Amino acid sequence: MDSQLTLVDNIILPEREASTVLTFTRDSLLNSTLHLRGTSRVAYVIQTNNHSTRTEIRKIIPGNDESPVVVRIDRSDLLADKITFTGIPSMKISQWLKSKKFTDPYASSTTNSAPMRYVWKPTSASEIALYREDIPFRPIVWFRSSLRSVEPAYLALQPEAESLQDVVLASLVIVEQRYRVKDRMASGRPSSSILGNAACILLSERARWHLKLSGA
Repeated sequence: MDSQLTLVDNIILPEREASTVLTFTRDSLLNSTLHLRGTSRVAYVIQTNNHSTRTEIRKIIPGNDESPVVVRIDRSDLLADKITFTGIPSMKISQWLKSKKFTDPYASSTTNSAPMRYVWKPTSASEIALYREDIPFRPIVWFRSSLRSVEPAYLALQPEAESLQDVVLASLVIVEQRYRVKDRMASGRPSSSILGNAACILLSERARWHLKLSGA
């Protein structure tokens, strides 16, 4: 299991109601299957190749024998990392996702007005949440890592985030995986060089958050 932190998160996370909750079969942003909580229905499959240079997110559509790739993330030691959404040309991740902020690429390509911006923020050592940039205190999405033998990792969405599911999941895979690589670097554990390029600081925001809360 890809654990997020070896530290024990000793704070109580806020309870919130979500319209959709997707549970992960593995606490991994590289290889996992996401189920609709309370059912056997598979919503997404995340797959990464052996060298961690490509991650594909497949959407499972009920009644459809095919599982289309809705997002592809390509990583490279030499070239810029890129992301490709269905129907949209590939773009550099650094151009789309800046300081954990992004816009809906589909809205960006269909409107002349400035698209809504969203931002991921760590809320504890076990959770990151997504906010509209103009409403920074009410999360519309949150991801919590697994609680061993108690609760699997899950992604929860409010109704206004439903139409953004593919984009939200893509941004989560990038942001959360970077956090995890930073956590491994801070703890002295080895990481893939490809993934490590995006995590060049020694102490992650989430680790600093935990130390602040614990008074260390």
